[in-house]
Amino acid sequence: MTARLSRIWRAVPTVTIAAAVFVFAWLFRFNDPGGSFAFLTDDHFFYLVRAWQILFGELPVRDFVDHGAPLFYYVGAAVQLLFGRGTLSEIVFCVTVLAACAVGVFLLATRASGSRLLGLAAALFHVLLQPRFYNYPKILVYVVAIPALWAFADRPTWRRGALLAFITVVAFLFRHDHGPFVAVAFATLLVLLRSLPWRQRLTHALVYGVFVLALLAPYLVFIEMNGGLAFYFRVAAAWAERDRDRAEVVWPGLFDNPDGVSEAARTHGGVTRAAAVIQDNWVAWLFYGELALPIVCILIALSSPTAFRPGWPNAPAKVGSVAALGIVLDAGFLRAPLAARLADPSVPHAILLAWLPVAVGALLWRADLLRVAVRRPLVARAAAGAALIVAVLLLAVFWLTATQNMHDRLDKAWLAGSPGAATERATSMWHRIGEAFPISRAMVDADDSVMALAYYVHVCTQPTQRVFMQEYLPQVAALAERGFAGGHADLRPGFFTTDEMQRLTISRLKRQDVPMVFVGAGDSLGGFRESFPLIAAYFDAHYRSVGEREFDGRFRIRLLLRKEVQSAGVFEPLGWPCLR
Repeated sequence: MTARLSRIWRAVPTVTIAAAVFVFAWLFRFNDPGGSFAFLTDDHFFYLVRAWQILFGELPVRDFVDHGAPLFYYVGAAVQLLFGRGTLSEIVFCVTVLAACAVGVFLLATRASGSRLLGLAAALFHVLLQPRFYNYPKILVYVVAIPALWAFADRPTWRRGALLAFITVVAFLFRHDHGPFVAVAFATLLVLLRSLPWRQRLTHALVYGVFVLALLAPYLVFIEMNGGLAFYFRVAAAWAERDRDRAEVVWPGLFDNPDGVSEAARTHGGVTRAAAVIQDNWVAWLFYGELALPIVCILIALSSPTAFRPGWPNAPAKVGSVAALGIVLDAGFLRAPLAARLADPSVPHAILLAWLPVAVGALLWRADLLRVAVRRPLVARAAAGAALIVAVLLLAVFWLTATQNMHDRLDKAWLAGSPGAATERATSMWHRIGEAFPISRAMVDADDSVMALAYYVHVCTQPTQRVFMQEYLPQVAALAERGFAGGHADLRPGFFTTDEMQRLTISRLKRQDVPMVFVGAGDSLGGFRESFPLIAAYFDAHYRSVGEREFDGRFRIRLLLRKEVQSAGVFEPLGWPCLR
């Protein structure tokens, strides 16, 4: 009984800090949600509108194009059913999941470093990077996968391997590339578990693979029954390749602003000026820092048989698996626009950042330094020395980039003042976000805004009717509370252009009540006709052009109405026909 009370008492500081991390992370994101359309970005609506499509009775793959994230759609639909229709429930859900993940990062970083202080610093680094709301699976998957990997390292049983297989499948269903990333981390762990005979490692790998295939089998059968696996993965691969080409990696310059923008960079010298230049070019420095961090951690971990954590069982394998995860996430997630994506691989990076000072301290002050300097070969000594220098620089870079504009960011979230002010702000934002959906005339700030287009669709079509939107404006169908038509929330040139895909889109359009079609105008319309000649011919045969308008100063939209549809009036702000 005394031992149990002692364990509980020792856990109090950890629980207290974890609760503080959750509250801070929640208020920091909810009080300043950003976004532009009902407090969500258009990229968030890209996923969310497909989740809401399920509420119209449709299924991914069978009825609309699945970009490889079926579980995201079902979670989004479940949030609407359980917590209420609108953007408020979505934002609260995403903020809550991200805040809980911040707690997970704190606990994992504390375990990796053996220090609550370093764990807290790692969690704050993760929170301050501000992962986008719709990217919560990129955080959640790895907050769950890493402790499962570590548990397997401590006791490699088939049950724990099966748990990892289950997590891999869930990750795959959230977004297909998450599954292989978790599998790479598990493979790395098996390779690094030196206490485990190779025969057992291969057996665990085989059991893991069998469980993954068995758990995925129902989903794969469903795809085979609705178009076929070959067709599905061919389309998914083509879309992914085209999407990567559209947003390729841009290698930023570390000194694009050599004199900086800040006063400190202009007026100071030495360390102060260097720090200011890093902060003024924070995207570039953080980007290269994230690329270097896992590699540096691997080099340093190789300098010690215990990865500088002798009290942590299987530390080299655990650190190595997290570093491997950091490398594959860097390769998979970091592309343009970098500023929006730097938070995506932050879970393994935050854990490594907590472990790294412990390793650096050991290299500097413990006997490991003497062993590295004297007993190791010249190449090993050079590698360890270089890694040590780079590690110190990395810690400085991550600290400076994460805390840039710190006061302004806290002030925007009302966290720079009293706790009462922060809670008042949260209450105010709760009401503001709640009032933003369903869409109303008061939300339309200008007749040439995208919000005006969404309001037009909401007012002038029946709830059971569908709308076809060719341009990348997923928020229109979502805010209008209408399902999208043809299996596509948007249909841009370069995607899904094969005759097979076009015929599938037309067959879906024929089955649906689609009175309105929105296509681009000018060069955009010409590009649409060239890329989708079969669909364009179908629209020519069954729809008539009503007119064109420009929205938000950059979207030139042409409205097509089905030929047999009769107008019930005119929507005055746009001068377009209203169908009810």
